[in-house]
Amino acid sequence: MDEIISKLRDAYNGLGDKKHEEMVRLHIIINTFMEYYGYDVEKCILEEAIVRGFCDIYVPTVGKKALIIEVKNGDKSIDVEDIEQARTYAGSRGQRFAILTNGYEYVLLDFSIETSPKLEGNVLGSYIVFWFDIFKVRAKNRTELRYFKYLNFDNLYNNQSTYFYCDIAQYRVWKYEQGMKRVSWNAYCCTLYRFFDFFAPRVFAKKNYEQVGKRVYENLSIDEFDSFISECKRNGKDTSTKTLNNNHTHIYNMLYELEKHERIRYISLSDSRKQNLIIYGETEDRRGVTELKTEDVRLILDFLKAKRNSNRDIVIFLLEITLGLERSRLLELSWDSFDKEYQYISIEGRKIELCPILQKYLIKLNKEAKIAKIKSPKIFQVFYEGKYRPMREWNINIVFNKFVQITSDEKWKDYSPKFVRKSLIRTLFFAGYSIEDIMYITGIDINNISKYIKM
Repeated sequence: MDEIISKLRDAYNGLGDKKHEEMVRLHIIINTFMEYYGYDVEKCILEEAIVRGFCDIYVPTVGKKALIIEVKNGDKSIDVEDIEQARTYAGSRGQRFAILTNGYEYVLLDFSIETSPKLEGNVLGSYIVFWFDIFKVRAKNRTELRYFKYLNFDNLYNNQSTYFYCDIAQYRVWKYEQGMKRVSWNAYCCTLYRFFDFFAPRVFAKKNYEQVGKRVYENLSIDEFDSFISECKRNGKDTSTKTLNNNHTHIYNMLYELEKHERIRYISLSDSRKQNLIIYGETEDRRGVTELKTEDVRLILDFLKAKRNSNRDIVIFLLEITLGLERSRLLELSWDSFDKEYQYISIEGRKIELCPILQKYLIKLNKEAKIAKIKSPKIFQVFYEGKYRPMREWNINIVFNKFVQITSDEKWKDYSPKFVRKSLIRTLFFAGYSIEDIMYITGIDINNISKYIKM
């Protein structure tokens, strides 16, 4: 990447005060960008007549596919409104991709992105996959130059690794439609860019996106996520428990949106997440695991009682602090997991007696489900877009994240399903439960228990 950026900078600076479109097109785009990045210069057509204008560079690629390159004056920054011209040219020829450039800015556009309503007030901005500035490695509203390689011929047309980033751009549109703010999107974007930069070379060694695209998403499992985290650790990236949970949430939520919009048929990642990523929990382990305090539990219950979906959220919380269930296991629970009086839960061959307060709120929640006429057997539901849907893992995270509103005490920031699960082990042990009892109640094996109880 560094070599092409250096060549483009030299070519741009070499134009001096002669940065009009013709010079940018010839010396920077054709002689440097296209030559270095594997496009067939001999096949490209200059000033191709299209509708009511002329496309600066029409680049045949694979089969009937072609890349539209629209060149602007090198002394003027690209404006979002400039995208309209490229969209007109690409649309009239049925082409998906276009690059808009002035020699130092490079904007990859994907006109297959479905957008409604407008993204940040301008529908044209929805088509942007990357927006690079070769003189700025990192800058606000610009893509990091480490991803510039996804403009080359191989990544865009042969192995099609760039398609992952097109899907991220489509996902961005969906999240903005749901009200996500730019500052939140930036965190999601950072995770997804790093993950697919790590993942793409391992997937498309022999095939390309069009051959295996859907299956790549559908078969993505915890093994790939673990490999990604291991790579981050080797490179010195932050691997605290909070960061790991955020990374998983960002990746999983993109898969969820792809499934919801019928781009893929199912998700494997959630089903595969049986383990706790316990080996990576450096930050949380340093912070230490404590016992659950009765007063804290009372405060949380009082807090949840005053909130929407109180019965549902209280049941979630009580199942966590009494059984230490993983989020994936919580989401799998159905009403058939309990006896008719809600005195016992049957899970993975274990029959466990429930505390009276949990029985009480399970009965309340079941009545709510019947009144709402929820047909799904799953216990935990969210009301979204006019109908009830099974909760996802990040919905459970949201319940716990609200605890910081209880008081200003920093301890509430520690509360998470995983933190509660680990604390429960110590709580039960110091309350006199045997190791065998703890293993039976929580379903955690002796090796993991020993991480929190030193004997």
